[in-house]
Formats: sequence, structure tokens, C-alpha cells
Amino acid sequence: MELFDRIPDESAWSGYDSDFDVRDLYERFFGKSHAQVQEYFGDGCSISRMDALLFAPRPVFQYYVQSFAMYVLSPIAAGDTTTASAFLSLLEQRDGQDPGSVKPVYPLLARCVEFVAENFAGDTWNYGSFKERCVAIASEYGAQSNDADGGGS
Repeated sequence: MELFDRIPDESAWSGYDSDFDVRDLYERFFGKSHAQVQEYFGDGCSISRMDALLFAPRPVFQYYVQSFAMYVLSPIAAGDTTTASAFLSLLEQRDGQDPGSVKPVYPLLARCVEFVAENFAGDTWNYGSFKERCVAIASEYGAQSNDADGGGS
């Protein structure tokens, strides 16, 4: 998983300019760390980030989806159903654009999915129950159960 902890370089962004949303993502995110891009989530921007990450080159998606998860887990995003739903939608739809791109990075995102399931359990959104969506995502990407005591890698 070491590739997921490196800020994407120019070669990782190859082909970014073919999509308007991904070009915008490049202008905002290129060369920036997880901490440096937190300002681009929330405040009505999370849906735009979801759209851009949906079509971003795989290495870019696999790095910055972690930034998105970090934002969802942050206190500033507490109760932000729009951001939580956009994050789940990204995970639900990404493999349709780039099959196999979510599963390798999912272990780094599982905590965020569990957080959404626990903290938005009673909420529903345009796409259904947050809890049900989280269960389906965890099932799809082979997440281990919380009952496993967090052991094993």
C-alpha cells in the first residue's frame, strides 16, 4: 500500500486534462498533501470533489480519496450528510469507471465507512439508508467485521 501514501506526481495525473472536473481538481490538488486539500471539501464542494475523483486517474483517486475520508472524519464535517453521501457515492460508483480501483485502497477507507454507518445510521439520503449503503460497500470491498477485534492484516 506504499503507493497510496505518495502525493501523485505529474505522471500519475496523465490524461487529467480530458475532463473538465478533473482539470479543476488538478489545479486545486496537484502537489498537495492530504492536509493541504482539506479546505476543498465541505461547504457545498464535496459533490464537486466526488465528481472529479470519480473520473480522476487511478493513482490520483487512490491518494485523494483518503483526503476525502479524512475530511468526513474531521470535526468540521460533523453532521454533514451531503459530504457523507458524496463520499459513499464515490465508493459506490468508482469501480464502474475504473474496475478494481477501490478494493486495494479500501482498507485505508474502511474506518471512514464504519464512522458514517455509526454516525448517520438513522439518516437516509436520495440514494437510501446510510447504514445500508455502508454495509453494501463493506461487503463489496471485503472489509473485515468489527467483531474481528481489529486483529490480522
